[in-house]
Amino acid sequence: MPFSNYPKSFFLEELKILLKNIQPETKPQWGIMTPQHMIEHLVGAWRISNGNARVKLSVKPNDVPKRKAFLMSDMLFPKGVQKPVTKGGLGKLRKANLTEAKNQLFLEVEAFFIYHEANADALEIHPAFGPLTKDEWIRFQSKHMYHHLSQFGLM
Repeated sequence: MPFSNYPKSFFLEELKILLKNIQPETKPQWGIMTPQHMIEHLVGAWRISNGNARVKLSVKPNDVPKRKAFLMSDMLFPKGVQKPVTKGGLGKLRKANLTEAKNQLFLEVEAFFIYHEANADALEIHPAFGPLTKDEWIRFQSKHMYHHLSQFGLM
């Protein structure tokens, strides 16, 4: 089944409904993240995509075309894939609780659409996929959200 991008309404409306039922004690179907770690991880990706955080490319520039081809394909992120920064375990939580983390996620998602509507030509660097346009970020966020929402049985 081909993978497709989620519409804007998914990110701004349906995501709130999906995340309503996740609780601090919800166990992942794979991986070591807690619900709050997962939400804060998503926050980080949205902050990069909306210009609120800037990162450097963490892969060789020659690897970007191959990585971007994966991003634009129907292939999903594999279960259990780890970011280099999490190989040592889970990081420290930044928010006091899961509700605060969810609220920040919703704000960062809204900021993405505001930012890209005001800056149509913006390119924000993803550490593994290089500079991405708004549409390429939507592709990334769709795959990334599917991956982590599935991790907690929400998709």
